[in-house]
Amino acid sequence: MTAKVLITEDHALYRDGLRLLLHDAFPDIQVIEAADFDAAKVALATHQDIALVLFDIHLPGTTGLNGLREIKTRYPALPLVVISTVDHHASIQQMLQLGADSFIAKTSTKAAMIKALRDIMDGEMVIVGGQAHTGHVMLSPRQLATLELLSLGLPNKEIAAQLNISPATVREYVSDLLGLFDCDNRTQAVLKARQLGFILD
Repeated sequence: MTAKVLITEDHALYRDGLRLLLHDAFPDIQVIEAADFDAAKVALATHQDIALVLFDIHLPGTTGLNGLREIKTRYPALPLVVISTVDHHASIQQMLQLGADSFIAKTSTKAAMIKALRDIMDGEMVIVGGQAHTGHVMLSPRQLATLELLSLGLPNKEIAAQLNISPATVREYVSDLLGLFDCDNRTQAVLKARQLGFILD
């Protein structure tokens, strides 16, 4: 039976390129395309036998990593590969934690992408690309959640309410974040976190 692959990509030119790339790697592949997140959800609901999803996190209809999170929550066993220009180490780690099975940077060469896709279809986990991050900053889930709310400009009291923790604990998390990012204030920490890929808008 011919395998089906779903491409989610809003730029028609890049979508065309991915389709040609897939046919180069797998001549008999059946390609389904979605230009926005709603179309991707319809395609997944319509084609229950999709073997692989090539997912662009910057898809219209979703923000940050919410689209990735939603698809992997609904279809946890479905192999999903993020293909993106967002290739910071920290960003890739977040994608993998949310269930992405592999990552391919859009800047990869054709040969590298074809090899990666063949390896992925053979069941391997592949990471192609990815900028090295500075300082090897590692955040706990709670620190990351605090950072995301900090980026929205929320005060400690509101962050505490949203995370269901005490304001004193939020102060501790904020202090830890300032130390980890070697910053003097919240604004600097948020800017540095964006640069390193911890915050995806």
